[in-house]
Amino acid sequence: MRKHLFIINPAAGKSDASADLIARINALDPSLDAAYQLTKAPGHAGEIVKQALASHPGELSVYACGGDGTLFEVVNGGAGNPRFAVACVPVGTGNDFIKSFPEYSPEDFRDIRKLVNGTLLPIDSIRVGDYTSVNIVSAGFDAITCKNMAKYKTKPIIGGKNAYNTALAECLLFHRRHYLRVVADGEELSDGKKPLLFALAANGRYYGGGYKASPISSLDDGLMDVITIPTLSIPKFARFVGVFRRGEHVHNPKADFVSHSVRREMQFFAPDPIPMNVDGEIIEMRDPKITLVPKSITVILPQK
Repeated sequence: MRKHLFIINPAAGKSDASADLIARINALDPSLDAAYQLTKAPGHAGEIVKQALASHPGELSVYACGGDGTLFEVVNGGAGNPRFAVACVPVGTGNDFIKSFPEYSPEDFRDIRKLVNGTLLPIDSIRVGDYTSVNIVSAGFDAITCKNMAKYKTKPIIGGKNAYNTALAECLLFHRRHYLRVVADGEELSDGKKPLLFALAANGRYYGGGYKASPISSLDDGLMDVITIPTLSIPKFARFVGVFRRGEHVHNPKADFVSHSVRREMQFFAPDPIPMNVDGEIIEMRDPKITLVPKSITVILPQK
């Protein structure tokens, strides 16, 4: 019998949605084997999944109730186990992964009745180091911005909404040049001598709170979209950022400096460990290898 496990992150989003979620879980059909558990610290969601898979011999549907960070932990707790399926219940701030399913609204994913009666869909994932990504892996400007944003969030004067803007301003001034050698499917895309703004490997389409970074990605085509962008001057960056947010940078004659291709494997090389943005989590890795793993994660889509 399939077990339905709701993992609720009370720290996700602008306010704690736990009470409402628990009430709706308790109102589900009593014949369902449904349970919930609240996370207590970063990394706890993945441990809950591992423990549930160890104790439950049947199929396990896990509902990540939080943002993209909660989803990342849940995916990495269950990745590689064929009994595991995952759904995102978006109560976080970014919720970028579900934007790759434009036929559904965020309200559809928040309707837990639709999810427990939903459709199972095998999708690709990206393996980088010891981690699994279902969305986007990147290095360079955007990863450093995310890393520094976490630093500024702890500052009492800067924290909150100003943390991202402060990190962005710092990176514009000091972190637009990243000397990364990039090799994809045996082809050298960057020699490491000319600086890059950033490079990414995409399974999904959106990241960073709504940037359509890889507008033509497909979650189940057996390929990842690889995009590299050279270092830009600040005025050119300012003109480009809106184009990038809207997803108008691929195959755009006015953005001919953007390189796009589809690949199965790539690797970054640099003298020092590289801060990698893995579905919004910043993890330092040495010469990380990135591999597309076809149909390796089962996601749950809401009932139509």
